[in-house]
Amino acid sequence: MHPSKKIVGSRGRELENLRILLCICGSVAASEAPRLARELMRRGAQVRCAMTEKALEMVSTQLMHWATGEEVICGMSGHLEHLRLADWSDIIVVAPATANTIGKIANGICDNVVTATVCAALGLEKRLVIVPSMAESMLRNPFVQENLRRLEEGGLHVLRPKIEEGKAKIPGPEEIADYVASLLRPRDLQGKRIIVTAGPTHEPIDDVKFISNASSGKMGVELAREARDRGARVVLIYGPGTEKPPENVEVIRVRTTEEMARAAREGMLKGADAVIFAAAPQDLKPERRAEKKLRADQEYQLKLVPAPRVSAGARELLPNAVLVAFKAEYRVTDSQLLEAGRAKLQEGFDIVVANDVGREGVGFASDENEVLIITPTGYRKERGSKRYLARLIIDEIAKRK
Repeated sequence: MHPSKKIVGSRGRELENLRILLCICGSVAASEAPRLARELMRRGAQVRCAMTEKALEMVSTQLMHWATGEEVICGMSGHLEHLRLADWSDIIVVAPATANTIGKIANGICDNVVTATVCAALGLEKRLVIVPSMAESMLRNPFVQENLRRLEEGGLHVLRPKIEEGKAKIPGPEEIADYVASLLRPRDLQGKRIIVTAGPTHEPIDDVKFISNASSGKMGVELAREARDRGARVVLIYGPGTEKPPENVEVIRVRTTEEMARAAREGMLKGADAVIFAAAPQDLKPERRAEKKLRADQEYQLKLVPAPRVSAGARELLPNAVLVAFKAEYRVTDSQLLEAGRAKLQEGFDIVVANDVGREGVGFASDENEVLIITPTGYRKERGSKRYLARLIIDEIAKRK
């Protein structure tokens, strides 16, 4: 086994055993190809590469061989490389895709190994992802736009670039890998409206200081992303977390627990098929906010009072919705965590996700978590990336819808 293959599955199994052909074209963005190939591999995929002649001016075959552990295909011969690659692949990702290659694919032109492989793959009804990269002026060319529309109408998936500095730049490797993974998701929440709360809240002491916790919002963001990928219309009510919200969801930014509770109530009044209370709002807040900035040359007594409960009244507002609560504890046993989660279940929730934020390597700001997923019929313990756990939680919601 090539040593580079040791990374396969190191970040998850969402692309496990999926055979992905990465087609690289002659854009400066080809410099991202090694990172993209390895990101796909880390999620479990088998990756091979095909490159146009112009791509060879940007990235070497030796580098891509190192990245994937597979020989790189750059031309066609009597071995019929384009047919063999099309047959081998489950998904073809053309990244970066230049205006030239996009035009050729849209018009059935097969003059290199990339365009010929894509042509054959379309005849085999394989999934194709096109990730454009070019100057902004070229992307805005109406004929390029028409070619992209033709590709989308023909069933290809186009991951639109980001416009920055006058260039249409491809998204980062993680975002492209997320997009590829999303194509595999069941669309079992199509048309459903799901509200997700995420992140911490800040309770002001004065104009500068506040009470908060170490929540990053990562778990709630992953839940919003997973629900979106499975067809839901997602409203993300997001406190001051550090995690970037996913694209194509409605984001409502809040700061205090009262603001989060108000936004959640207003969202529920509009109706929802499910509400996931994944945020870590403050349980307590200062009784009153100081009228001016507190100074270090004096002592102060701070009286704390209960903050509003974000989930209050949810069952009354949404009697038929799936309600999911998160229950965080600190340095408890599994049996104590289960007991706390089951008590939370009695408050009218359908699913409770309980975790101990005091355990090493999981909880706030971590990429991984260890949770008990508790329902009225039982529970199970799971540990993994927050992306993986989000999928399991959304699976539970989908069963009930």
